[in-house]
Amino acid sequence: MFYDLKQNLTKLEINRSELDFERCLSVWSTSRNLRFPLSAFGLLAATMSWQTANAENFNNASSAELDRICDRPNFVNIKATGNLFDICQGLQQGGTTAGAGVGTQSQPNSLLISQQQLKDAQTQKEKKDRPRGSADAVANNWGRFSTFLTAGATTLRHRQNEFEEGYNSTIPSVTVGAGYSISKSLEAGLAFNYSNSNADFNSGGGFNVDSYTPLLYINYLPFDNAFANLALGYTRQNQTTDRLAVAGTDGRIDNATISRLTTGNLNANQYTLNFLSGYDHPIENITIGPRIGVDVRQWEMNGYQESTNTGLELRYNSQYQTSVQSTLGLSASSAHNTPYGDLIPQFNAFWVHEYANNSRTVNAQFVQTIPGTGGFSFQTESPARNWAVIDLGVSLVMQKGVQAFANFSTVQGNRNFESYGGNVGVRVGW
Repeated sequence: MFYDLKQNLTKLEINRSELDFERCLSVWSTSRNLRFPLSAFGLLAATMSWQTANAENFNNASSAELDRICDRPNFVNIKATGNLFDICQGLQQGGTTAGAGVGTQSQPNSLLISQQQLKDAQTQKEKKDRPRGSADAVANNWGRFSTFLTAGATTLRHRQNEFEEGYNSTIPSVTVGAGYSISKSLEAGLAFNYSNSNADFNSGGGFNVDSYTPLLYINYLPFDNAFANLALGYTRQNQTTDRLAVAGTDGRIDNATISRLTTGNLNANQYTLNFLSGYDHPIENITIGPRIGVDVRQWEMNGYQESTNTGLELRYNSQYQTSVQSTLGLSASSAHNTPYGDLIPQFNAFWVHEYANNSRTVNAQFVQTIPGTGGFSFQTESPARNWAVIDLGVSLVMQKGVQAFANFSTVQGNRNFESYGGNVGVRVGW
């Protein structure tokens, strides 16, 4: 609330450089966008007096808070307990804290893997006026039921910036699903995806996220050559983060640095809606057509605190984040008869635009401060507004409704993230 009010008063830019959780959690640390009347400013300031007036990056905000808690430069009225009190006594003048956090929620959404693979369901509508070699003949002889399995991995690199720590992540995933053709034009099914994101921060520490996603998908063929896919999903995320906290980089008596690793465990819920539609125009054995889609995501996390006992642990408020992304692209494929079945190479290129996800303010507090003595706020990075997703794939459609496929996908042109990934799978219809 305070952040949105401050936005209205100061007209902060939302497209400045990214979040540096270089110093703490970024993504799970986003605050909910709520409107608040100006007349309530006094009450808001009173009830949230521990929050600083000007949002900063984590390093600056936490450094100023540590100086305030330790009563720098007097070191008389120290507002700390436990190990944090000892840290204050070890500081001569000032001190900084550096943290590492994760920006998993600000990364770009690719198309859901269910839609990338289940898009081929459009071909279940047999088109008798096409030659056998056309790309639309993929699903001849398929029955009313189908199952699929796909597995792969993605490497994700987050670029370091003023507001968020850089990191490199590896994300293996597996998806299983089953569908039923209600009619020649309509298919519905269920799928389940599991992924694990394991990352190392540039400055030390890292994070590990287990994600569990059941989803419902619907594939609809409104008329020849056209398709529309809808997927609704819920994701449960279990995350562990190791944050490197630093104090007294140049102010301790022994001119040394206090550097300690804190650990936090949190759970988050994510709700997604993904829609993709397109039209395929056949030219002999080549099919080409436009694609348009939208991806909506709501991410929610309750407040939590780090669980170790170093003295530099932090407590975070509840976080909410909404992302709305549009997708506009082009798809091309060609079909070639082989002794083993129809071989179909595919190319997809998409331009993605983010509408809703903005830089936000996160509220935090040192756990071992005396109750009621304050806290601080810092600003997250601004997610990129535009980027490209490029996908290359190949499918082999065999007899009796068996289809094997492989895909390579990359995110390019996103100022915060770059990714490369691939998956292989099989689909069986009967």
